[in-house]
Amino acid sequence: MKRQSGFGLPEMLMVVVVIGILAALGAPAMQDFIANQRLKSTSSDLFTSILRARSEAIKRNKDVSISPSTNWNTGWSIPSPNAGEPALAIFVTRPSITVAGPAAGVTFTAAGRVKGDANPQFSLTASTGKASCIRIDLGGRPNVQPTSC
Repeated sequence: MKRQSGFGLPEMLMVVVVIGILAALGAPAMQDFIANQRLKSTSSDLFTSILRARSEAIKRNKDVSISPSTNWNTGWSIPSPNAGEPALAIFVTRPSITVAGPAAGVTFTAAGRVKGDANPQFSLTASTGKASCIRIDLGGRPNVQPTSC
């Protein structure tokens, strides 16, 4: 009788144990990676929303604002400057991300400048403690910094 070659049960169990150990070691790093990617994505969404609100104000020659849903942690929207029209954009904040910004939102004039005399800023923080800050100058140009405000 010829003996068959292949893997036996002890070898297969050893492979499963090694894979389990490697997965257990990599899980915390993966959670940090996911939280940091959520922070980057939310920061990018907010940045592009600010740019879109500014460009819509210039294009429509009207004041356009970006305002929080109930608060910035739940999301934000760019309402249409024309009454009765649907919102230009609506965004939802990703889980485990905290967003803080001006309570009344930010309004851009027809010239693309920020309405008011203060520089608005948004603070974004991930559950891992990593933070990002978006500041808008009075000229209406946003700037992202990878640090807290």
